[in-house]
Formats: sequence, structure tokens, C-alpha cells
Amino acid sequence: MIKKRYSKVESLKFMGSASKQVLGPNIEILLWNVFKCKKKGWLKDFTSLIQDKDLILLQEAILNSPFDNLFHKSSQHQWIMASSFRNVKTNIETGVKTGSTVAAKQQYFSVSTYGEPITQTKKMLLAAEYPLFNFETLAPGQTLLVVNAHVINFVSIEKFRAHLDQVFQTLKHHAGPVLLAGDFNTWNGKRLKYFNKLAVSFSLEKVDMIRQPRLNHLFRHLDHIYYRGLEVTDSFVHTEIHSSDHYPISLSIRTLAPPLMT
Repeated sequence: MIKKRYSKVESLKFMGSASKQVLGPNIEILLWNVFKCKKKGWLKDFTSLIQDKDLILLQEAILNSPFDNLFHKSSQHQWIMASSFRNVKTNIETGVKTGSTVAAKQQYFSVSTYGEPITQTKKMLLAAEYPLFNFETLAPGQTLLVVNAHVINFVSIEKFRAHLDQVFQTLKHHAGPVLLAGDFNTWNGKRLKYFNKLAVSFSLEKVDMIRQPRLNHLFRHLDHIYYRGLEVTDSFVHTEIHSSDHYPISLSIRTLAPPLMT
């Protein structure tokens, strides 16, 4: 019998401090599943990648590790960590973590209903709203909704769909700009088809990227970025970086001024 190495956490923690008041009009973004920061060279790559970034969305991020000071003492980014489980041997928590040069106005996290096989660990999503650059014609209080998700793996298509439905429900009542990104574990056609169906139903556009498929991902792309009410100006996949089993993705977007009323 295999003993469980994990216990439930399902908690939210804030670290660091934001350096700006609003996001935009140009916003630089990093998306990366950091593989629990286990690979050699991760810290050097990470600190280099985040220097010019306004938003950073991490999956398989960790807490209670030797890297904690990087986040706790940050004077550039506010970090929000949504933990879903803890390793009972090391006390290290794992989940999703979002960093921003602007403090979140509000945030929400949710854990998957179902657990993954054997360990019964669950996956997490973290949603946060950030104030946007105030164009002269922009309605007061408009915010960017950023959803950082790591979707459940190694389960039936029904359980996968249930978690993806849960992720997309966070978009339901937000009328403004949206950025949805993360590791969606879309390693087969059925999963990807359902993901794209939901994205279309919420009027999201996909960020197209030039990237290399990986053998350990069954030659499928697992990391995706979708958006609404924004303009994508550039995207780049860092295939030269190997300190995770996922490539980091950099994205440049621009906020849009609403049309003038006539």
C-alpha cells in the first residue's frame, strides 16, 4: 500500500510589495510551470526572466523553501500564492503563484473538486483583479481579471471537464479585459477540443506562439494563454531555458481604450 505524502492546505498567502499603482498601457507577462523549482539553474533563469515583467503567472510554485526570501522581500512585485497541498516530509507547499507590479484589488482561489490518482492531490486556480491604466475615456474602476490555473491531470475526461468548467466560471461575471493562462494539461485531442470550446463561448482569443513540442508532454502543448479586451503585441517561448520541464513564455500586451461615445 502506498502511503500518502501530501496533506491538504487550500490556503492563500501574500508576499512582497507592489511598485506601481496601475497596469498598462503596455504590460509584460511571464507564464511558467516551474517544476517545483527542482532543476539546476532555476533561480538564475527566474531572476533574469522577471526583471522587466509586470505580471508573472507560475504553476507548481512552492512555499516554505530556501527560495522564500525572493518573494517575501520583493519590492517590485506583490506575490499571491494559492497552495493546494503540502509535502508532509518537507513541509513544502505547492500551488499556483501570481506576481504583479500592482496590488490586487481583490482575489479568489478555488481547488479542484477531484484529486489525482494515488496521492489524491488537487489542483488550484487563482483569480485576481488589477486596476488598469486610466485612458481619458476609460470608465473609472475598470480592472483586468487575471486567472492563473493548473488543471487536474491523470483523470477521466469527465473529471477534467469538471475542473475546466470550474476555471471558466471565474470569468462569468467580469465584463472587462481578461487574461487566462496556465498549464491546462491538454495532452490529447478531447481535452484540447473541450478547452477551445469553452474559450470560444467566453469570447476569448488564443495567443499563437512558435514553440517546440516536448516528448514528455506527448508532443502536445499544455501551456496556453487566452485573452479578451486586450491587444497582443509580441510573444516568445524561451526554448533555450531548460531549468523546468516546461518552457517559459513571455508575452507583451497592450490595454485598449474603449470606443468614443457618439
